[in-house]
Amino acid sequence: MRLFHRTPAPETCTVRVTNADFSFEVSRRRLLLGAALEQDVAYPHNCRVGTCGSCKTKLTCGRIRPLIDFALSPLTAKELKEGYILACQSKVLSDIEVEVPIGRGGGIAVQNIHGVIASAELIGGDVIDLRLRLDTPFRFQPGQWGSIGARDSEVRRAYSFHTPAPAGGTTEVGFYIKKLPGGAFSEWLFAADRTGVEMELKGPFGILGDHDESGHNVCVAGSTGLAPIVCMVEDALAASDTSRFTIVFGVRREQDLFATDRLGDLAARYPGRLRVIPILSHEPADSAWTGARGLVTEALDEDLDAVHAFLCGNAPMVDACEARLVALGLERGRIHADRFVPTGATVANVTAA
Repeated sequence: MRLFHRTPAPETCTVRVTNADFSFEVSRRRLLLGAALEQDVAYPHNCRVGTCGSCKTKLTCGRIRPLIDFALSPLTAKELKEGYILACQSKVLSDIEVEVPIGRGGGIAVQNIHGVIASAELIGGDVIDLRLRLDTPFRFQPGQWGSIGARDSEVRRAYSFHTPAPAGGTTEVGFYIKKLPGGAFSEWLFAADRTGVEMELKGPFGILGDHDESGHNVCVAGSTGLAPIVCMVEDALAASDTSRFTIVFGVRREQDLFATDRLGDLAARYPGRLRVIPILSHEPADSAWTGARGLVTEALDEDLDAVHAFLCGNAPMVDACEARLVALGLERGRIHADRFVPTGATVANVTAA
């Protein structure tokens, strides 16, 4: 009798990112995204629980085991047919080859940097402009975000950078942070003067601004979703004479508006290339506000002809804007989104509104 022995599967699998020409190793049955982030691979992601779609990845070779039904995920029918998966919900079962946008020039390596709170200024409504002074230069791309927290705390929250991103790095970064009821980090920040508190920063993550922004682009920002938008717009206006932007900036009431001086200065610095539309969803009818009222989707109409659209805010807002733009004829592949996950989600590194 002939005995057949099955060769045991290797304990380590190789992930080859074909569009960036590099590889990394993953333990068999480990989640693709989690293993990548542990090795400081600048893999695009946001929620890490399968709801935002930021980590969508084209699987071109090899086997994975999904933790959820991808047909019920943010992946479209077309993407599913083309082999797309969600990296945060995919266990690696073999060597695989994938295509995933990890940033210009192969992306910027994830950095772990220490620093202190240089300032925390209340700039409007319940929004603080938090500035960190870092021990060493930190590099990131406009539109990206980082995970921050006090050095003596296990609480970590992720916020988008709103300050410029010099090519050689910077020792000061800024975030727009809104106070949210029950938000462990935001309530801590608002409770007292935190100037001088030692902080940790890990990042950068995300690829919202990693696209060709020449021509006219529409941006929709919900509240502190303005942070990556204004960072990206400021960078693009300076880098390209042909880029133009319309920013639809949605908040609830006039008292919630912030960074209006910065937006006004940008519009004055680049005449004819930046239009800002503040729109209020819950402003009292009898107030003195003469600007736009309603939902941000109401500011998206046929006149906003655009090459690309950039959306940043809570997931329902982003989903509604995406649907509206597709209905207006903009290709879904030209719509780039960063969906915020509320503080209190079950994962540690999320983008907080």
